[in-house]
Amino acid sequence: MEDEEILALLRSRNEQGINELEHKYGTRLRLLAERILPEEDAKECLNDTYLAVWNSIPPNCPEFLFAYAAKICRNFALNKVEWNRAAKRNAVVVELSAELEQCVPDVSAELGQQELGALIAEFLKKQTEEKRQLFIRRYWYGESIRELADATGYRESKVKSILFRLRNRL
Repeated sequence: MEDEEILALLRSRNEQGINELEHKYGTRLRLLAERILPEEDAKECLNDTYLAVWNSIPPNCPEFLFAYAAKICRNFALNKVEWNRAAKRNAVVVELSAELEQCVPDVSAELGQQELGALIAEFLKKQTEEKRQLFIRRYWYGESIRELADATGYRESKVKSILFRLRNRL
């Protein structure tokens, strides 16, 4: 089923819209959540995502349904990490944050989150498709260097090098 049809179901408050969303994008959303959270928390995050999509359409009408749902899912996952972090830290999130802290200013000090997002988006538009995909897959979806190397056919050292240069340019 196409995104427009799923959105029409959601706007008409037909629960089949959530079923179709899960059928079309459930695996990708689950993988996104599981890159950040343990499996049980990822399942909870996924259910929260479906509920949030249900509650937000209407009034929202996203142009790209997967991106909309993925943003919601990722935010729930990161919020869950923060909640779980009272006594311990998630190594993957800490690693990704540490990599980006080198090139991105403290959001609260200099820029608002939306301004920072717009600047990063503008930077990524100027990159090649391949570099843009590596950056997004690493820092948005949280894929490991090994996963990126396997997907591109590059050695891990080349993937690290590309990401290092991108961060420096950013």
